[in-house]
Amino acid sequence: DAKMVTDEVDELRSLREQGFLVACPPGDDDDAYSIALARREEDRQKHKATTTAHHEDDAMMDDDEDGGLIPESLLGGFVLSNDFFHDAVRREEQARKDHHQFYSAGVSSLSGRKSSLREWLKQNRISYSFANVGQIFQGQVEMEFLPNPRHPLIECIEARHRFGDDL
Repeated sequence: DAKMVTDEVDELRSLREQGFLVACPPGDDDDAYSIALARREEDRQKHKATTTAHHEDDAMMDDDEDGGLIPESLLGGFVLSNDFFHDAVRREEQARKDHHQFYSAGVSSLSGRKSSLREWLKQNRISYSFANVGQIFQGQVEMEFLPNPRHPLIECIEARHRFGDDL
């Protein structure tokens, strides 16, 4: 339906104008941008966790405005994508082979990270789907966004929705 496609493009343009959507330059490696942004956010959160005074329970850190606790292990950057990033993983593995001397000290990439991209993506990539739950909005079927319910971050968020701050 052309109207639906036009509405979606208009919504994407609006998100971009508001700064909520970042476009990759044409011809560039879009995988690298999304992964780099998520890893930078992870670095920010880790830095924040080490420089902020911790609560009595070091396993928890207050991270949201409403005062709820989120496990420190779930703070960081995530990539919401159904892409498995095979090309990016292959590039990193090839770089590891080409630059073996950089990896002899337990570092797995030229960025100085201890885990490989493949390992990082297992923990930080959240797949998603859309489900038709029978809702109609302005005459159009409204699809419900469904992030992977088995991802630890999503499980934590869902538990907070169900139980509130009683966790």
